[in-house]
Amino acid sequence: MTPSGSRPATHTPAATRGAVSVVLAILLALASAAFAVRAAVHTPAPPRLEGYFGAQEGPRAVALIQRLAAGMIALQRPDGGFDLGAEGGYSYVIERVAASSLATAALAHIRTLRPRVEVDGLDDALKRGLAFVKKQQIDSGSIGLDEPKDRWSQVDATSAGLLAFVLAGRDEDQPMAREAAVALRRFSRAGLRNGWTRAFAIMNIERIVRAGVADEVFDRPWRRLIDIRETRTTPGDRGIQASDWNVAEAIARVVLGLRKGMDPFPAQVVLATLADLPVWSGQSSDCQAWWMQAWLVARSGSEDAPTWFADLLKVLDEEAIEDDGTIHGGWYANTLSQTAGAIFALSEGFGPQAVAK
Repeated sequence: MTPSGSRPATHTPAATRGAVSVVLAILLALASAAFAVRAAVHTPAPPRLEGYFGAQEGPRAVALIQRLAAGMIALQRPDGGFDLGAEGGYSYVIERVAASSLATAALAHIRTLRPRVEVDGLDDALKRGLAFVKKQQIDSGSIGLDEPKDRWSQVDATSAGLLAFVLAGRDEDQPMAREAAVALRRFSRAGLRNGWTRAFAIMNIERIVRAGVADEVFDRPWRRLIDIRETRTTPGDRGIQASDWNVAEAIARVVLGLRKGMDPFPAQVVLATLADLPVWSGQSSDCQAWWMQAWLVARSGSEDAPTWFADLLKVLDEEAIEDDGTIHGGWYANTLSQTAGAIFALSEGFGPQAVAK
C-alpha cells in the first residue's frame, strides 16, 4: 500500500453518466431509509447464503471462497503466521503480523459461513493463527510492534486481531479482544489514516456490534470510535467518485447515521461504485478496496447490486485467482491481503446485513 493510503480513483464510462443522473434522484430519495443508522441495533434474520448471487451463481461463489481459503491455508507456517508464497518476503516484521492477522480473521469469518462453506483443515489453521496473533499482542493491547517506516500496519493488525478474536468466539480470547479494543480506541482518537485503515476498523466495529457483543468488547460506547469527516470532494463531470477516501467516509456515515435530515453522500458513492463494475487490471487491482465497495453495495438495496456482485465473482474467478488458489499481490496489497479481501468481498454478496434501523 502507498504511504498515503490512497489509490487511483475509478473512472465512470461516458455511456453510464446519463443513467447515473437518471437514478440519482431516486436513490437519494431512498438514502435515509437505506443508510440511516441509529443507535438501536437491529438483528436481521439470517440471510439466504446465495444472496445477491442468486441460486445459479451462489454455488460458484461458495466454491471460490473454498478455493481461496485452501490457498491461504497452504501459506501458513508452523508458527501460525503466513508467508506470501511466490510473491516473496515481507519488508518488515509488522507487515507479516498484519497480513497474518487478516488471514486469521478471514478464517474465523469463513467458519461463520458453515454449514454451506466447508474447508478442509480450517479449524486447525484457525487455532494456529489465533495462537500466532496472541503471541504478537503487546502490553498496550496492540497487535505487533510499531515500525517507524510502516506506521499503519500495527493499526491494521490490531483491527484484524480484534475481529479474529471476536469471530472465533472462544472464551480464552476475550481478554485479548478487550485489550485490542482499547488499543483500537487509542488509535482512533489519534485519527486513523483515511481509506483502507479507517474503513477496515469501522467495518470490524460494525461486525462486532452486529454480533451483539460490543458491550463486552469495548470499554466505551462503540460510536465514539467512529468519526465523520469533511469530504472536501467537489463533484466534477463524472460526479462523486468511488475512491478509497470517499468509500471510507460513506461507510462511516452508514454506520453512524445522521439524525438530522438525509445524507446523500453514501448514495452518491454507491452510484459511483455501481457505475464502475469490477475490472481486473493486474498490479493496480485491489481486493481490499473491492471489499469496502462490496460492503456499501450490499447495504444499498439497489436493484443493480446483483449485477455488480456477478461481475466481481466473474473477475475474481476467471482472471484474479492463480493456480495456487490465491490472488497475488499488486501495488497496494500483498497476496494475503488480496486473498482475504476477496473472501470478505464475496461474502458481502451473500446478503446485506444492516447494522440498525
